[in-house]
Amino acid sequence: MLTPAPQHQPLFTVVMPAYRAAATIGTAIASVLNQTETRFELIVIDDGSPDDTATMALAAAAGDKRVRVIRQENAGPATARNHGIARSTGRLIAFLDADDRWAPDALALHRDHLKRVPPVGVSFGRVRFHDPALTVGGRVSAHVRTLSLARSIGENPICTTSNLVARREVFDRVGGFNPVLTHAEDQEWVARVLATTRWDVCGIDAVLVDYRTSVGGLSADLAGMRQGWRAMIESVRVHAPAQVANAEAEASALFERYLARRALRIGQPPVQALCHLWKAMRHSPLALLTHGPKRTLLTAAGICAVAILPPALLRTAIVR
Repeated sequence: MLTPAPQHQPLFTVVMPAYRAAATIGTAIASVLNQTETRFELIVIDDGSPDDTATMALAAAAGDKRVRVIRQENAGPATARNHGIARSTGRLIAFLDADDRWAPDALALHRDHLKRVPPVGVSFGRVRFHDPALTVGGRVSAHVRTLSLARSIGENPICTTSNLVARREVFDRVGGFNPVLTHAEDQEWVARVLATTRWDVCGIDAVLVDYRTSVGGLSADLAGMRQGWRAMIESVRVHAPAQVANAEAEASALFERYLARRALRIGQPPVQALCHLWKAMRHSPLALLTHGPKRTLLTAAGICAVAILPPALLRTAIVR
């Protein structure tokens, strides 16, 4: 249970890693300062940015004593987040990337969720995907009440570290983010929690994060994505080999379905998407029917229709 925090101790520490974020960090910081839950400290870690990220962060803080800006040599987002955790004093630790934005009640809803359900160690909400300017909202991530290891590894419904809040005790138990990973280090951390502790990872049925998408986020390097995903799994396997082995087939099916949908979204030939969907079925057809059967059917429909429908219409009507 959460007990009232002393006046001098913040309830939340918000860790914000930032790199080349001068154009967006003001919006991110403003969304923290505008929270209805005010018992927080914000630690901005400027990860060796060559632009004016640190200057813009200080300007956005406008002298608010709850905000600290710390500069480090460039070491990557995992190391930046770990640096923020090491400097934190809050009993709940939240993360917001410097190009995303929170809903005003995000921290309050996480606070209530964690207070109401003591077994929950990690809390997350739903994410709305936006254009790069955060002006046009698109699809919203699904609500997941309780996250399983297989689903966490396979399709990562948390979506982004900006959607992650955890009790300090969880970090004390499993450690921080793996700085060796260059892909899905937040996903690996959540999987480690599920595989090695009894803490639950549970979702809130509310849109709490506005996430900026970009052209670079729709990379066509699906082979590279799989390579990074495998590295993430192997990192978790070191800590919990039996649990990973039990979840691997289901997780692999969900991940291959994701790659099939991504292949359609970026306009690759339908045979590429079909190959991924076929691999998904070989890993675990039950997983495709249990977790998002509508998504499986729409993916299959998209593969069939890609030769008929214009690509832009297909991406809007089927893949989203």
